[in-house]
Amino acid sequence: MCKAFPFIAAMFVLIVTTGTFNAFTVRRLLEDKSFNFIPIVVISEIVFIFTLLNFLQTAFTDPGVLQKENEEESDNDFHTPLFKNVIINNMTVRLKYCDTCQFYRPPRTSHCSMCNRCIENFDHHCPWVNNCVGRRNYRFFFCFLMWLSLHIVLTLSLCIFRCATVRPLWSDIPSLIVAIVCFLTVFPIIGLLSFHIALIKMGLTTNEQVTHKFSGSDNPYTHGCAKNFINLFCKAKPLRYLGYKEMCNSKPRLPFFRREHGYKLQPNEDNVSEYSLQVENTDV
Repeated sequence: MCKAFPFIAAMFVLIVTTGTFNAFTVRRLLEDKSFNFIPIVVISEIVFIFTLLNFLQTAFTDPGVLQKENEEESDNDFHTPLFKNVIINNMTVRLKYCDTCQFYRPPRTSHCSMCNRCIENFDHHCPWVNNCVGRRNYRFFFCFLMWLSLHIVLTLSLCIFRCATVRPLWSDIPSLIVAIVCFLTVFPIIGLLSFHIALIKMGLTTNEQVTHKFSGSDNPYTHGCAKNFINLFCKAKPLRYLGYKEMCNSKPRLPFFRREHGYKLQPNEDNVSEYSLQVENTDV
């Protein structure tokens, strides 16, 4: 089955349901002169536009892919340790060597089996957007959930109002069908949104929560509830990792530098032939 089928199906349901709602329910509500529905309808259409935009941005934005190491360029001709410890916010974090991509995964990075790539700040692979959700597109994904929840609530409310005022009920089948679709999806979507609100509050990703990565220990990546939300909405979108190999001249190769304030390799005090990773800033 085509990997993009869930994405196509989700897009189809979103557009067809909204189109049916606009063509039948909205048109008939506007014909009702007993109440001015124009402001509510305008708000509903604006919410739909933002929902669609964030859906497409989530689907087509690079989530934070780290380029694989070419086998002919790889320096891994010796036994590479599976794990390497680094210090982040005065806490020890263990990095794992990725045999597929052939480098040590940066903090919070995981290898996606669906995309066959290492994704920075990996949250999960979402089949409905046919893309991973990671550091560069998590904001769009969260905003998509917010706008979609609001869009479903508004659509469901107007459809219920229309079905409650029309007699007999089956005289407006399109509004009834849209109401049923919205009712079946509103609770899972709002539940998923609530789950991600809790994750942001704790400073965790879905992958970290499901695997209990920090259960029983402090999370070095959280900055408190308020700052976690500020960082999500206000920080600039990170740059793509293009040309990062040219910046990696050290051995063993640890290809995850940032252009500004990021990770830097420093000689270990115990052995200058080995390297430890030190974080220059606490915004990881």
